[in-house]
Amino acid sequence: MPRQAHAIMAAILFLFFVLTFSVVAAEINPHKNIRIGVASMVTPVSAVRYYHEIVDYVADQLEMPGEMVHRTTYDEIDRMLEDKSVDVAFICSAPYVIDKEKFGVELLVAPVINDDRFYQSDIIVHRDSQITTFEGLKNKNFAFVDPKSNSGRLYPAYWLAKKGLTPDTFFDRYFFSYSHNKSVEMVAKKKADGAAVDSVVLAYMLASGSPYATGVKVIHQSPQFGIPPVVVAPGLPLYLKEKLREIFLRMHENSKGRKILTAMRIDRFERVPDSNYDSIREMRSFIEQKVFAGSTTTEESGTIEKMLIKFGVIPWDNPRIAYEKYQPFLDYLGMKTGARFELALKSSYQDLVAALGNGEFYLALLGPLTYLDAHARFEAVPIAKSVTQDDAPFYQSVIVVGPESDITRVSQLVGRKFAFSSLWSTSGNLFPRYMLAWEDIHLDRLSLYENFNYHDTVVKKVLSGEYDAGAVRLTVAEKYAPYGLKIIDSSDPIPTGPVVVSPMAPYAVIRKVQETLLTMAADPEGRKILKNMEPELQGGFVPASDADYSGVRKMINDVPTTCGIGCHPKVHF
Repeated sequence: MPRQAHAIMAAILFLFFVLTFSVVAAEINPHKNIRIGVASMVTPVSAVRYYHEIVDYVADQLEMPGEMVHRTTYDEIDRMLEDKSVDVAFICSAPYVIDKEKFGVELLVAPVINDDRFYQSDIIVHRDSQITTFEGLKNKNFAFVDPKSNSGRLYPAYWLAKKGLTPDTFFDRYFFSYSHNKSVEMVAKKKADGAAVDSVVLAYMLASGSPYATGVKVIHQSPQFGIPPVVVAPGLPLYLKEKLREIFLRMHENSKGRKILTAMRIDRFERVPDSNYDSIREMRSFIEQKVFAGSTTTEESGTIEKMLIKFGVIPWDNPRIAYEKYQPFLDYLGMKTGARFELALKSSYQDLVAALGNGEFYLALLGPLTYLDAHARFEAVPIAKSVTQDDAPFYQSVIVVGPESDITRVSQLVGRKFAFSSLWSTSGNLFPRYMLAWEDIHLDRLSLYENFNYHDTVVKKVLSGEYDAGAVRLTVAEKYAPYGLKIIDSSDPIPTGPVVVSPMAPYAVIRKVQETLLTMAADPEGRKILKNMEPELQGGFVPASDADYSGVRKMINDVPTTCGIGCHPKVHF
């Protein structure tokens, strides 16, 4: 073949290779990034930063952007694996078994901890408890982790099923904490008489000096199960799957990777056989036979048909306006789920949080700060967060002045009168006090300050001239702009408030309400309802996790070292 023909053929083959590779790469990852989901952790939730570091490490090794996706429930990550909206995930052992059978999720690697590839379910009680056996927990309050958790739900349910019992017949009351370390904390604080937790997480907490871990004792241990694995979504291209496996398998050989693993108390990652999870399959099979025979039930099979569910809303508005805005929303939830929803209002943020904690309300729409309080005191968890009219998962706080005011900068507020919203308001109190503090204005440099229940009240106090300035949500300020209200400063973005569930809420309620919320904006009827709600809710809802509020948590926890004069709620999250 002539030299010119060789050159042409080589060019054609090169072009074919480039185009083929480009098409395949685009199909693999149309967003040109790697998305890694985290559902089950071998460390406490407080150590979630290490998973961020793993995601960054993997992304660096792949030379592509990485994104960590963390969700409240195991079911959320399972659904994302099924629809391939995450590529890789750290999941619990039981969901791996379920997902492999249901849609073919693939086992990638598993962590080795203390040279062990297995773990156990630890049944714990308070260290001072007189209970010494699992049988002693009859008619007591018990904390499960997640309906799909192996060590935190499946094993204790299996133990009961072997004796012809169910959680409903054995325990006086049970609930879900949605994290192993939260279950440990609940038992240590005597909010639960007992709990089932991951032995690896408990060991990590003990080694880290957690006061909650030292406040409990193990009264029963399960047989060993295959440790929670790392999996990949079905259909992930072979070369990418093998590259990911290689990255994990060699992570302990890399100095940066080894540092992350050491902090997590992981020796290394290894390939493990699927047979490590056969004992979990046997437990599931036994329980399913019991369900088929009608001798037991599962949370997943529960119904909320005609159930009365009270839904709380933070007191942004007076009761009449709140009913006008939210009742159509609750009617929509009822129509989609079959339950009956009742709007439940409280006069204060704290009363609302307390009602959620004691089970009076199963669900509530909270602000970031009130969510953190509900999570810290009552283990409430977020299942969705709102999206604004601009399709953003955040909003802003603004400082406003009246139409005749000569104030144009925050620094001019020294010696002036200032109106805040409720002490527990994120946008009406926490953020604006930081905005003042950044200009070296603390409460003692104001001539007068006061907190009011509603943002509208703050605006009216400013417009009337009774107060020189005030702090409200941006959308409230925009509503009153035609009356001459002026904005002189805006905050950094604030994460929108979440819909949270009480630990007393049945899982069937959580799942069905969450599904309805997340699909509401895509439903023409749902969009019509959203259009008439607060601007912060008009874009619908997206998934939420506790990590979304870490910035607000840091702000409130830093208060003693920033202003130090008690201008915020005296709490530490």
